Amino acid sequence: MTIKLDQNTPQSLATLFTFLLTEGITPDQLMVGIIRLAIDTHDSPGINSSVGCLRCLIGQMPIDASAEGVTEFIAALAAEGVTTLMALNALAVACDICGLIDSVAFIRISYRGLKARTSPSAAGNSENQF
Repeated sequence: MTIKLDQNTPQSLATLFTFLLTEGITPDQLMVGIIRLAIDTHDSPGINSSVGCLRCLIGQMPIDASAEGVTEFIAALAAEGVTTLMALNALAVACDICGLIDSVAFIRISYRGLKARTSPSAAGNSENQF
């Protein structure tokens, strides 16, 4: 299965997340940053989707928030116009590129749910995004 970026998500964001994953940052550490992005931008649906996704990614393990610099950097992407939806889309693509299939499934579900809640016409088009 090949995951594709939607038309609003910059390729550079997926490339950044892919690089971070190959350097040892985990998907759950990136999700902490995405949650912070959602909180800082007051994106309530994004917060709910991101927290739900993080819960699925880590299961019963404690949250790994040890990558503070990564968290702050992802949160700062809001100033560049990056949204929670874009970040989830880019992370799904990056996880797919890195072969993290289980993570892709959880992130993909979260992305689709958030997209359906935030754009009225997205429910019919969500199949074309992944």
